[in-house]
Amino acid sequence: MLVKNICKFTQVMSRFRLAGNPRDYCHFAPLKRSRYHQRSEFGSRPLCANAADYQVAWAPPPVSGSSGGMFWAFSAAFTLNLFGGGNEKEETPEDKLIKTIKRSILCIQREQYDKAEQMLHLALRMAQDIQSKDGITYVFDLMANLAMEREQFKKAEKIFTDVMKRLFADGHTEESPKILHISSKIAHMSQLQGDLEKSFQGFTWTLQQLAKLLEKMPDDKDILELYGLTKNWFGQLLMKQGKYLEAKNLFKEAFDTLINVYGAVNDASVTILNNISVAYVNLEKYTEARETLMQAMELTKELKDATQEGILQANLGLVYLREGLMSQAENACRLAWKLGKQHQNPDAIEQAEYCLNEIKTTLNGEKRQ
Repeated sequence: MLVKNICKFTQVMSRFRLAGNPRDYCHFAPLKRSRYHQRSEFGSRPLCANAADYQVAWAPPPVSGSSGGMFWAFSAAFTLNLFGGGNEKEETPEDKLIKTIKRSILCIQREQYDKAEQMLHLALRMAQDIQSKDGITYVFDLMANLAMEREQFKKAEKIFTDVMKRLFADGHTEESPKILHISSKIAHMSQLQGDLEKSFQGFTWTLQQLAKLLEKMPDDKDILELYGLTKNWFGQLLMKQGKYLEAKNLFKEAFDTLINVYGAVNDASVTILNNISVAYVNLEKYTEARETLMQAMELTKELKDATQEGILQANLGLVYLREGLMSQAENACRLAWKLGKQHQNPDAIEQAEYCLNEIKTTLNGEKRQ
């Protein structure tokens, strides 16, 4: 879901409401979560099918702690040989553990969070029974990501901290991508909880370490992906602090990194473009904001994602409203409402109705004058 209202924009910063959270910016709506926002630390490919997950914009695409439809993007690649080979004819305890973990991730993708948590606790017991150190760490990591998805940030941070301790005990250093990914998530959760100083310090340190890693491994896609993700989240923090120009620059860097890793046509591109447009609105650069939203809408058409298109249309209407172009604003918001109804997207409908109400309020104010 995109952020609704430029003001909700900031809130969405974590969900494309500028997939962050507060209503500090304006009234843009969030888009649906994109896999660019969250994943497990233990792999770069999804274990099963895509799910939905975390993400900024007037109304950003959903990003939970990101986002509810955001595929549990980055949901962790758990390879079948993680625990070593097994008997092909008989299901081993390791096979059963892997199957249980797969099912838990599938539940997360379907947003069946209670069931997913139950299955992860079962998987944890199974990993402990067979004394699989990697399996235990992996399950803890999934538990932390699930807590983050459910916006249980205190719980998520505690589990992530335990995962980091286990990784350090296994020989990982502060420069390990797994450690840095957790560090980035903790910084992001700190921002969502209002601890901006801790968030700022966390992002600054994480980006410094990632820059050093990229000097050594400039073509490592996992590190590049994390670098872009962290810049996007850091940009959300800067938006919350009113540093719109710096935020816009970070969003653009994140976007360029994303294209380098995935190519242009993906949900994450839409989310970050929405974030860029929100930054432009706050900088009162409405032409640039409009052009950026239109670029994002072109991508939604290629993705055949009419739900996000509806939110972007409503955000476009709000830009037109800021420019005083009432007719264009109303047309965009009515189209957004139509798309929302057609595709049963309550976020697009809500954003469109907000936009139409703002237009009405503005026109009534002009008549009274």
